[in-house]
Amino acid sequence: MKIFRHLTTSLLVFCAMVAAVAFAFVLVLTFVVSAFRSVEISAWNVVTSQIARWFLFWVGIYVIHNLLPIAVAHGRTRREFLAAGFAFTVVLALLMTLFAWLGFLVEGGIYSLMDWRADEHGLPQAYFLMFLVWCAAGMFCAAAFGRFGAGGIFSVPIGVVLVAVTTARIPGSGNLPFIRNVPSYLGAGWHLMSLAAFLVALAATWAIARDMPVRLRTT
Repeated sequence: MKIFRHLTTSLLVFCAMVAAVAFAFVLVLTFVVSAFRSVEISAWNVVTSQIARWFLFWVGIYVIHNLLPIAVAHGRTRREFLAAGFAFTVVLALLMTLFAWLGFLVEGGIYSLMDWRADEHGLPQAYFLMFLVWCAAGMFCAAAFGRFGAGGIFSVPIGVVLVAVTTARIPGSGNLPFIRNVPSYLGAGWHLMSLAAFLVALAATWAIARDMPVRLRTT
């Protein structure tokens, strides 16, 4: 419980600040662009569908690479930390989904007032699952590199497969490799595949990190 509270009180505040700054930035950028040309896309959709997922991936790496060694050095077990870390991933994905959707509401109101045109965005559950899987994939890759060193490179293609399915139901996030118009396949079943990818990432992270050697990061 203490680990979970520490993760939420420190990283959630930081992530909320990053999301707020990012929204303010794209809003200002949109008005700047409108002075030179007509606005036809949602800048916030670009952030939420493409940039945010990489930020969540980094958070997953940071949790395992930086915070796990600190927790172990302070007498916490790896398994205790991983359980708290997995729960934190869900809360973080919920928070970022809330920020994404609030951003769309505010941006939509501004676009309507300014008579700008915005492209389509996905449903809240699609963003939630995408954030969830990308954060878990970051944890998995960090655990693989932490335990196997350079051998962790083999976790990268696995991570790519896990995160690729999460983009299927989000407009603007790109198609799956070698497959175009992926939303036409499986329909809402892609959400189940995203959930399965999340569970696989958690299981793989647990298997690798539950007893891996760790050392405190000094930098």
